[in-house]
Amino acid sequence: MLHRRICVFAWCVLLSGVVSAQADQLFEQGVEAFRRGDNAGAISAFKEALASNPGHEDAFAMLDQVEERVLLEMLVERGELGQLAERFLNLAELGRREVVSDPGQASEVVDRLLNGDEVDRQRALLELRATFGAWAVPALVGPLGDSSSLDNRVMAIQALNHLGSDAVLPLIQVLRSDDILTRRNAAAVLGSLGDPRGAAGLAHMAAHDDDDVARQVAANALGRLGLGGIDASGAAIDLAARYFRGDPAVVRPYEATSVLWRWQDGELEGRQVLGGLFALELAEDFALIGLGGGGSDEARALLSAIHAAQKAEVLAAQQIEELSDNELLEAAAERLGDLDLDLGLAGSHRGRGLMFCLGADPRREAAAAVLMQHMGGSNEELSALRTALSDPDPSVSQGAAVALARLGEADIGVVEQLGTALAGVPQRLVVSIGETGLFGGGGGWYLLSSSGVQAGLQRAKAFPPKDAIVIQDGLQGVTLDAMVFALKEDPRTADVPLIVVTNDVAGVQNLYGDTVERVLSSASFADVAEVAGERNLQQRAAIERAKLAAHQLASLDAGLARQAGRHVNEALQSAADDGVVAAVLGLVARTGMLEAQPSVDALVANDAAPSEVRVAAMQAAARLWAVSGGPSSGDLSGALMAALDSGDDDLAHAAAQALGQLRGLPAGAIRDAVR
Repeated sequence: MLHRRICVFAWCVLLSGVVSAQADQLFEQGVEAFRRGDNAGAISAFKEALASNPGHEDAFAMLDQVEERVLLEMLVERGELGQLAERFLNLAELGRREVVSDPGQASEVVDRLLNGDEVDRQRALLELRATFGAWAVPALVGPLGDSSSLDNRVMAIQALNHLGSDAVLPLIQVLRSDDILTRRNAAAVLGSLGDPRGAAGLAHMAAHDDDDVARQVAANALGRLGLGGIDASGAAIDLAARYFRGDPAVVRPYEATSVLWRWQDGELEGRQVLGGLFALELAEDFALIGLGGGGSDEARALLSAIHAAQKAEVLAAQQIEELSDNELLEAAAERLGDLDLDLGLAGSHRGRGLMFCLGADPRREAAAAVLMQHMGGSNEELSALRTALSDPDPSVSQGAAVALARLGEADIGVVEQLGTALAGVPQRLVVSIGETGLFGGGGGWYLLSSSGVQAGLQRAKAFPPKDAIVIQDGLQGVTLDAMVFALKEDPRTADVPLIVVTNDVAGVQNLYGDTVERVLSSASFADVAEVAGERNLQQRAAIERAKLAAHQLASLDAGLARQAGRHVNEALQSAADDGVVAAVLGLVARTGMLEAQPSVDALVANDAAPSEVRVAAMQAAARLWAVSGGPSSGDLSGALMAALDSGDDDLAHAAAQALGQLRGLPAGAIRDAVR
């Protein structure tokens, strides 16, 4: 098995012609260097091979030379070597997609397999494996059950065995065929392939097939898998759990496939799905089989976790700009309504489903977060949420706190987690090198500045990754070209948006074009925010958790909610996201949280704050001043009078509410405000 050639990205010489001799030779040199332990030599050779611009089918040919074990070892290598191996795989997969876009071509190759001479047959076997992989199976189903020709059946069995692991998933569906001979032979091939993914289908056939011989063939195949006598329902649930966990023995992460197979109206049909949903849809299929076989409680709990993971995958994919027009994503999104219904029907089984999410390896925190949004108040669910409340991952512990508060189960532990969520929105990082116009901080930005080039570049490249970099042209001892090159050629900063501050805006813009995102005479945090674009998915998730936490705290008893006062002040002072600050100010207004008054007063006075924040601050101030008698320090009447005359109706109304609570305000000021 270790020396079996990987068939997903195999050789396509018969269709594509002669592979580039130079690229082929360099690739072989790289593999040999890797086998000797010379990673540096392997990297150098692979780079040269890629530099020769090999085609997709060339990549097929090169990767067909690599044993599966060696390829996997290269993929798991850290750093540049693993990235280069992945680039070859991506090239090969692009070529494979081009070839199988018309899978009907496989029938022509199967015809040569059945009717050609020995040379034609050997070439056909190679071509079916190299070019079509799993897409060859539909063309082999007919010969597999051809009762009129033993030769055809033998050649079909030989071809399916030659396809190896590619044949397994479609063959599992072939077990549903109405033709007895087809079912028997499909089961026999699955047994000879020895793939654990066939266990559930074979177990079901061994227990329930109408044909005695078919049941025996399936039982024998299970025996070859080392699973003789296994329960069909248990086998299905076990496979579902393994797919959900991402077990490499069944998911096969090195096989870039996302095709699901169905036996429909007497034919085998393939359907491509969004890559992240591939294993989850298989998990769902097997869990449903297990549910039908009697394993109801475990299967329903597992299904709730699977459905939550599917929803999380679709929602995350919808946030990726590159997938905005993806047809597979659009098809997956159509299921969101049904997934919500499925999650609702799961009932108390959602509790155990949450434990499935958190017990997976790797864990499925995004699925757990989705599942907690659907939680009800059963004992099983509340127990699971209490367990999740102490989870080390904030997305889990804070999600559990939001769910418990929503269900009326809040206590001091829940309030503490909700408070932590308020202040848990990370500030974005910008590095400034030289005199760029940036100072202090603003709008959720944390500034790392340096007047020296060397220290500035070190800061820019150090972990964690930066959201933007701003550099000054004309720093002593270094050219702008040298700084731009140092940032754009380093993988740690190559994709970070870059702003150049210079006295020669037009000249620098003409020189660098799209290499830098912006050329300015002086930079502001608004410029930085514009080039940096949206926050990443994790940061956006933290923002949504903070808003939910503010909403749930506001719905609690005011005395209990005030226990989060320390976190409220921290959130108001850090101002990592304007929407979060506005939500926290709403919480302050709802609960009359006097300990937050200094922070609220500072926001009222800040005429540079966004309108959304100032309105919420004035509304919160009106509530607090009604109790305390006025601002904590200073005279804010001038700022409020200016807001009253700003032309912004929302701001004016909020200012009027706050002014109405300013005791001791001179009558003349009130008269002028009314006028």
